[in-house]
Amino acid sequence: MSLREVFKPKSLKISTTFIDADGREKQIETREDEEQSQKLQEIIDLLIAAGYFRARIKGLSPFDKIVGGLTWCIDNCNVDLDIDLHFDESLVIGQKIALTEKIVSVLPKMKCPYQIEPHQIQGLDYIHVFPVIQWLVKRSIEKRKERGEFLMVYAANQFDKLNCFKNIQESEPKRKEKCLYLKKCLTGNRTNKSFHKEEQRIMECIDDISEPENIESCEWFIKKPFDANDFIETVMTDEEKIIKLKEENLKLAEELAQAQEETKKIESKIEKINLQNDNMGEDRRREHEKIKILLTEYEKVKETEETFQKECEIKMEEYQKKIKEMNALLEEPVEDDTELKEELDNIRNMVEAARTKLSKKARAVGLMKRKLDQIPDRAELAQYQRRFVELSNEVSARYRETKRHYALYNTLSEVQMYLNKELSLLSSILDAYPEAEKSPESKEQFLRQLENIDVSVKQTLDRVENKRNKEQSIKSNLNNQLSTCMSAHRQYLAAVKELETEVQKNLQLQEQIDQL
Repeated sequence: MSLREVFKPKSLKISTTFIDADGREKQIETREDEEQSQKLQEIIDLLIAAGYFRARIKGLSPFDKIVGGLTWCIDNCNVDLDIDLHFDESLVIGQKIALTEKIVSVLPKMKCPYQIEPHQIQGLDYIHVFPVIQWLVKRSIEKRKERGEFLMVYAANQFDKLNCFKNIQESEPKRKEKCLYLKKCLTGNRTNKSFHKEEQRIMECIDDISEPENIESCEWFIKKPFDANDFIETVMTDEEKIIKLKEENLKLAEELAQAQEETKKIESKIEKINLQNDNMGEDRRREHEKIKILLTEYEKVKETEETFQKECEIKMEEYQKKIKEMNALLEEPVEDDTELKEELDNIRNMVEAARTKLSKKARAVGLMKRKLDQIPDRAELAQYQRRFVELSNEVSARYRETKRHYALYNTLSEVQMYLNKELSLLSSILDAYPEAEKSPESKEQFLRQLENIDVSVKQTLDRVENKRNKEQSIKSNLNNQLSTCMSAHRQYLAAVKELETEVQKNLQLQEQIDQL
């Protein structure tokens, strides 16, 4: 024999007793050697690597870590089982043993290649438990990857339904592009580009008419002695501007007709969508109502645009009439400049009125833009909801901590009170004892005082025991409520799983319908 074999630590056999599910005591011999401790460490490392971080807690026993890890892995495998697997550290020994038996019965249904018995889990036979946990961890990681891929596909599908990239928009036909852009304008916080172009052109026309250079030229014309050639040149430039305005008006009319056709198409599509979405939920209906409100606002803006265009046309006709009158004046000899001054003043007043109207319209457009920008998106609403949930969780955690501190303070204050009473009683007994030894009457009086003290102590004991019994009953009721809530939570999770399967089926059916 070598020295290494002589000094090698031998395995220890320790007999441990546990209570069976039927209430009978059994003895199991467990080995405590290097191999067992090594396997336990490997099991804990496996569970932590898989994501079960409760295995790090040093206060938990190895049995709780192993059983908790097994139940967690089975839950992550997403297998439909008729058995309710729920582990909690506050479970009774009988409940924990019943849970191990359920775990052992579930493993063959999951097609686990390794077999294990309940007494091997209860007796902490890590060598036989390790391959089972290793297989379950691999299975849970595979299921997690599958779930992640499904969620990625689902998220991409939903994103493609709701959004569209620029390169995809450029590759699509123009008619489809306009419809898509109008959808974005109606559902988002942006306005239509064609409407902005029309508005900019109208603004340029009015600015050309109401430029201060034209007014200064009129004033210069009044002050300067009359020159027919210069006046004819100015009239010709005004006529060229009128021709440009007519061309721009024609372009604007064409663009208006196109916009009206697009709005009609959008309205027909919205009517179809409304017919299709009659069976949808309240959230979609609210969204459609918002879209309708935005459409009405868009129609109002279009009406104001049309009225503004009509006003511009009327003003242009008035300016044409004035130019004709000026041409007629050119043919006649000029006698007085008073009429020209009056006309110039009228033109100035008209320009100022047009500017005030334009500023009012610009303010109205700005208000509409702000209102559209103030409507929050789905992402913002989800962010608000997430933040509110986080704040509620923080508040509940703080409330629990303060409640625990208050309870601890109350218990410590009661303990201090009882200790002070005990010290006062003992000090009174010590003070009265030397006087009691002097005479038999003082002894009797001393004994009576002791009896009274005993009675008062018993009364306080009864009161404290009654209080403890009440607290225990409250605790048992709360435990029952917690168990019912946990069962309801598990039912909710099962319902969510069923809903996910139904959603997947619905997506498959929608894809089949789209293919058809």
